[in-house]
Amino acid sequence: MRTCLFSVLLVPALLFAQGSSVGSSYLLIPNDARVAALAQATVADPLHFSSSFLNPAILATSPSPEILLSHIQWVQDVRVEFLGASAPFSFGKLGFALSNLNIGGIEAREIPGAPLSIFAAHSAVLQLLFATNITDDVSFGTNLKYMYEKIYVDETSGYGVDLGLLYRAPVEGLFLGASLTNNGSMSGFRTTASDLPTSLQAGATYRIMGEEFDVSLNGTFVRETKAGRNRMNAATEVEYDHILLLRLGYQTSYESHGITTGLGFRHSILNFDYSYIPWSLSLGNVHVFSIGFRL
Repeated sequence: MRTCLFSVLLVPALLFAQGSSVGSSYLLIPNDARVAALAQATVADPLHFSSSFLNPAILATSPSPEILLSHIQWVQDVRVEFLGASAPFSFGKLGFALSNLNIGGIEAREIPGAPLSIFAAHSAVLQLLFATNITDDVSFGTNLKYMYEKIYVDETSGYGVDLGLLYRAPVEGLFLGASLTNNGSMSGFRTTASDLPTSLQAGATYRIMGEEFDVSLNGTFVRETKAGRNRMNAATEVEYDHILLLRLGYQTSYESHGITTGLGFRHSILNFDYSYIPWSLSLGNVHVFSIGFRL
């Protein structure tokens, strides 16, 4: 049944808990099928607009205007729609993104038995990105976020910021990146104050270019500062003839999932990407579909 996890656990925790807690976990859901398939290990991944949401400095390396559309079918009937766009200017590069999360069919109960009503939970995030090249080898970026949440009749909003650096190492094909993401807070649901899931991330991407095959190796260390947890994400991407891409990744420290997979297809200005992430504990599986246009 669609409501057990959210109506019994999530909603009471958000609405009636006292003090401060780490909330807004939807900010950790990847916005794009490529990033999802690569286990969100792309904090140093150059030339890809989608990785800018892990490290906004990456936006500075994206060579042309882009449009990105994604549909994320997360676990437990969580659905996310995402729209992003970026464009270069003389002073740097700007990006914009809007995402909407919906959880429908939540049953409201006060006692066991038939539900009193059926309601939905909604979250929306507006993001504005800016990035520029400080030197030929170092890029800096920032991402300002406005978040809005509504559960039943309760609403909250808040602000957050991401900061990032990207370094092109002297070794050919090697990039190093670091970022601080989701630093901010939300106003309270009734008496509950909620911090954002702030993370410190540092990682590397190594690109091996061949005549027909290109290989990208990605690794990221993540420190969840509010939750006090450490994670490691690692992934590889193999691209054939700039047309077909295969991806495989792994995330540590999750009981419910670890392996991430996906594929991509390139043709002219069109990019199509798909990601599949199997989950255990009867939570279901994740499917992410993305269409991008590089103009």
